[in-house]
Amino acid sequence: MQSFYEESFKVRTYDVDFKNQLKVNSIFNFMQDVASEHAKELGVGWNDLQNTGLFWALSWVKIEFLDYPKFEDSIKIKTWPKGKYRLYALRDFLLSDDKNNIFCRAATAWLLVNVKSKRVNDLKNLPKNIPYLSGEHALTDLPEKITLENMKESIFKKHVVYTDIDMNLHVNNEKYIEFILNCYSQEHYHENNIKSLQVSFLSETKYGDDLEINVNKISSKNETHFVEAINLNNNNKQVFNAIVEWKKINI
Repeated sequence: MQSFYEESFKVRTYDVDFKNQLKVNSIFNFMQDVASEHAKELGVGWNDLQNTGLFWALSWVKIEFLDYPKFEDSIKIKTWPKGKYRLYALRDFLLSDDKNNIFCRAATAWLLVNVKSKRVNDLKNLPKNIPYLSGEHALTDLPEKITLENMKESIFKKHVVYTDIDMNLHVNNEKYIEFILNCYSQEHYHENNIKSLQVSFLSETKYGDDLEINVNKISSKNETHFVEAINLNNNNKQVFNAIVEWKKINI
């Protein structure tokens, strides 16, 4: 049983954007795949938890971007469970190129949820103990509440359809990352890259729900934005909120 887990990938055509940069949602998919494989190796994967009526739900993530790989680049993703915080299981990630240059660091927090009741369970209900590496950090950030009461601009509405739904019958977190990315124009991406992204996933959405995606510019220089989704079918309940920090591209 290994506390560290590493997997390599080749960046494919559908992983990059019009700038030939690895898309943020593609990075997110890679990370979720690696986390799933490692959890399976540790005996706490999807099938292991289904036998006990539980599943992992990603509750919070923070990602910092140092660079963006390109089409056909080889990347390595290293991950490990680093500890417990309240009811959260913490897992970190380091993403590097084939020369071991780190281009992305991430911290995530996961909750153990009952399939039927959707209630959060204590981590002691896991079928196996997780070997945490408490002294290893990609980022030292912990899950924190994102709040902003200022006026927000409605960017678009989204009707949840078949391709948004995962095996747990709700919208996959990667789709929420797509919603955040789609708040911005092609012109904006010509001039900017995301420097960091922090997202709290607050409530689930299901097939047929209607969401509204809102944005508010936090900083005076418009470099940091607050993004949220509300569920119009559930009393405008907040689905996720995020802080997106941008940096200008040096041309």
